[in-house]
Amino acid sequence: MQEQKQWMVVYTKYRCEKKLYQQLKDDGYEVALPLYTTIRQWSDRKKKIQLPLINCVVFIKTNTNEIYNIYDYPLVKGILKEFGKPAIVRDEEIKNLEIIANQWDDDLIQKNNNIQYHIGDFVEIINGPFKGLTGILVETNNKNRVVIQIKSLNVEFSINISKYQIK
Repeated sequence: MQEQKQWMVVYTKYRCEKKLYQQLKDDGYEVALPLYTTIRQWSDRKKKIQLPLINCVVFIKTNTNEIYNIYDYPLVKGILKEFGKPAIVRDEEIKNLEIIANQWDDDLIQKNNNIQYHIGDFVEIINGPFKGLTGILVETNNKNRVVIQIKSLNVEFSINISKYQIK
């Protein structure tokens, strides 16, 4: 019986995320690298560039028996482990990272008042650029804040949204 494929975290060498992503993709692996677009300014020009949402990390969907073959790639530094085994990232967490990366904006979303939800409520964004994102409400002080937490990575993203955009 073949083990089911799951998302796992691969650490890369510094600034090698895109190269490793392409190498793995070319070799037939299912990989994810959430990228966001930002503008960088140099002394003589401005340029739009894409950067990884999480530095030195590429996600790969494989099974625990095959994950150790990843060390054959020179750009790999390691694998995130939990209790001595490769850590598993849920499909929803990969989806949430992709939504955040695709809708990234330095201003993010406008704030709104008079929230009627409770701290700790599990909410889903039902419209707007972050539609489909799920998370936990962590603040109700004159703004709605949804925190998307990827537990296996200990990474959190906070997004300010209008109360009319969540359920």
